[in-house]
Amino acid sequence: MMPPETPAQGLGGMHRIALLGPMGIGKTTAIHALCGSDMVSTDVPNLDRVAHTKEYTTVGAEFGEIDLGDGERVQLCGCPGQDRFDFMRQWAISVSVGIFVMADLHAPDALESTSTLLHETAATPLPPVTLVLSARQASQEQIEAFAAGLMAAGHGVVPVLPVDVRDRNQMLQALGVLVTMLSLRNESL
Repeated sequence: MMPPETPAQGLGGMHRIALLGPMGIGKTTAIHALCGSDMVSTDVPNLDRVAHTKEYTTVGAEFGEIDLGDGERVQLCGCPGQDRFDFMRQWAISVSVGIFVMADLHAPDALESTSTLLHETAATPLPPVTLVLSARQASQEQIEAFAAGLMAAGHGVVPVLPVDVRDRNQMLQALGVLVTMLSLRNESL
């Protein structure tokens, strides 16, 4: 039996980044924006329209891949937002070097749900570098207040970037920030 894969082992020139967040926040859309048709989607018709009005929902991990050249690749893994799939989220966190936590800063539970995901991510033996994406339009004041709320909840300084998850260039910029954060962490290890 092989030992479990860790972020630092077994990926060669591939780095995995997980996308976490509530149902309907845009994880599938973000992966599609970055990878186009080179993604595996697990969307099925949404039968629970009480929980969310979206037509389709993700029921398994979704994967996409970006070739950075020189043998370096980034694999994106989107996790379902429903709590019943927490086992999948925990796996994705455990094998990822970076995390995008996606949030709607207008949602009444945004700070609490983001904080929960940040605690879950920080609880791993080698916590992945984490970046929060404000996936719905928000003012600079809202973003700063949200970041301050995360700091007050004990998460330290967590970057919160506004992005339109449908825009490939904005997602690539967010990916660039995460890669820079990873480089800085690796330099300090």
